[in-house]
Amino acid sequence: MAAGIARREVMVSAAAAALAGVAGRSTGARAQQKPIRLGLITPLSGPQEIVGRDHLAGATIAVNQINQAGGVLGRTLELETRDDKASPAAGVAASKDLVSSGVNLLFGVLSSGVALAIAPTLKGDDAVLILCAASANELTHEQFTPNLFRASDEAYMRQRALAKVVAKDYAAINSWTAINPQTAIGASNWDSFVDGLNQFYPQEAGHNVEVIDALTVKYGATDYKNEIAQLMRRSAEGLYLGVYGGDAVTMLRQAAPYGLARKFKVLVDPGSEYIVAQTLGKSTPVGLWAGIHWYFGAYRGNAINDALYDAYVKSTGNPFPAGYVGEGHAGVLAYAAAIQRAGSTETGAVIGALEGMSFASCKGKRTFRKEDHQAICDVNMVQFAPDDTAAGWKIVGYRVVDGAESIEPPSPGKALVLNTKRQ
Repeated sequence: MAAGIARREVMVSAAAAALAGVAGRSTGARAQQKPIRLGLITPLSGPQEIVGRDHLAGATIAVNQINQAGGVLGRTLELETRDDKASPAAGVAASKDLVSSGVNLLFGVLSSGVALAIAPTLKGDDAVLILCAASANELTHEQFTPNLFRASDEAYMRQRALAKVVAKDYAAINSWTAINPQTAIGASNWDSFVDGLNQFYPQEAGHNVEVIDALTVKYGATDYKNEIAQLMRRSAEGLYLGVYGGDAVTMLRQAAPYGLARKFKVLVDPGSEYIVAQTLGKSTPVGLWAGIHWYFGAYRGNAINDALYDAYVKSTGNPFPAGYVGEGHAGVLAYAAAIQRAGSTETGAVIGALEGMSFASCKGKRTFRKEDHQAICDVNMVQFAPDDTAAGWKIVGYRVVDGAESIEPPSPGKALVLNTKRQ
């Protein structure tokens, strides 16, 4: 037997054993019981479709793995999907449609705007929603509802974790600025990053940093020349690229002739994952840091991580699964563990099981805080550089920050208080 095949068989067996921890193996009654239906809400059309497809891929792999391991409570899982088009109105319609068809266990949702629209409907609809990407701080603070849980990191956790990394790795930097979209999540991300700068630079670097007010631009802007000129005149040494994703690609392309990326000692992207590097290729800024929901390379040896990675690569041929694949996968694992714990799929019982529950995932243990239903989980980030390969880019570093080090104390129903003081 080839060594590679033997390793995969051992790894798959280990993953099945891990998944069996959330999957009941009483298969005798499976034929007599209806499947447990889980409702995935994610964009499956429009500009966010590609990310929604990543959600779907991870969720599908998890359902297949759990069913192969025996299901949950002797029942198979069945995935129902609805397209939210990244639109709040479409998201609410998707949620209502699932509930009306008898699906009370919902998960997914990429957009914070969509999550904020669905959240107030959950209690009246007797449904539960596990968020698997939407990161707005408000969802576990002033807009808290007991029927909503978040399995992924929030804006506060991730942006402060990014700030901690740069404070340690770029201790000599004395000033930061940003270019942000005119959106609620753009402001939330930047304010959370500044809060982290104000805490971690004194702790890690031994000094405060100057924070120069961010430039703001319309979301989806196509012309950044004016903002690029302003950034080139600024004295800041670090640049926070709040205009992440496709907007960051557009801005960096326009900024390349001016040497913007070379002007700053470090560039930080709150959450574009691989998008900028995959699009820009050899034009990828040297040393660009980007937040990512799950970086598979950080968890090699974790049976769930390895099985998910192998299944994804086998089905797609893509060796770089987006972090959203891991989040869709984790949403299913969370429900499987909660249903097994509760011995029921009833809404109240599942909520009670989720509160305070820990479960294994592709990036290690996650724990839902009982108070505000926010998961304490690792925060991942990767660093890029251009490369001479056909892809034109490579990963030159990554960091894993324990979410417990950057999360705030729970305060459901109350606005998050941030230290956004400009030194």
